[in-house]
Amino acid sequence: MEVLFDAASADASEQGIEVGVTLADLYQLHAKAAAEQSSAVATRLSADLDSVSSQLRAARDENEQLRSAYEELRAEHDELRKQVSLKADSLRVLQRKYAVLRRKAAALREQASLLEAGSSAASPDAPAAAPLPVPRQEGDRQRTELDEAAARNVARRAETLYGGGRQADELLALLRHTTDAYSPAETALLVLLLTQEGRVDLVRDLLHIYGRDKPDHEVLRTALELLRSGAPAHAETVLLAATEARKPRQNP
Repeated sequence: MEVLFDAASADASEQGIEVGVTLADLYQLHAKAAAEQSSAVATRLSADLDSVSSQLRAARDENEQLRSAYEELRAEHDELRKQVSLKADSLRVLQRKYAVLRRKAAALREQASLLEAGSSAASPDAPAAAPLPVPRQEGDRQRTELDEAAARNVARRAETLYGGGRQADELLALLRHTTDAYSPAETALLVLLLTQEGRVDLVRDLLHIYGRDKPDHEVLRTALELLRSGAPAHAETVLLAATEARKPRQNP
């Protein structure tokens, strides 16, 4: 500042011009200009800082929204995976049930074929046998007269097959179908009727198949019906058959 002031004063003196500004005035003017310049720079920097801060806040808000959306999508994805897994499990269960039903249907078709073969080969003079019952449902027949009628139908059918001399295959098919279709009360009545007619071997086979193939609760109910009907030996036979069938097999 001093060099500039001295140079300006020398030039003005040579030209006969009086300098109306002192060095102190020049210092003040320079300080004022510097302050104004600094203020303008500070204002611009503050504005820029505010703008950057606003952009940063907006970016943070957007990032938070994206993170929230991501969490929701991930939760939805996990829920969809669970649903797919549950549906896959349900499908496997249905497939297993379908396979079981197919096997049962095949067994029923085979039994029906055997019964039809036995019916067609029976003597023309034999009395017509009533059709075998369908599997029992709750409330679909009376507990006394109809049960006895169903048991008598099978007894007549067994007598027809036995008298025709083809008791081996036909009677076995008849007994298997009977164990599937008859209630405990009907089975007990059938056992008593066959016992009265002297069909000891047929009764033994029927109780063996019934104890082997039927669920425990039905075996117990049938044994109870036999006990109530005064046939404890038959009740013991069906229980022993169920016990033997459920023993674990021992490896040789």
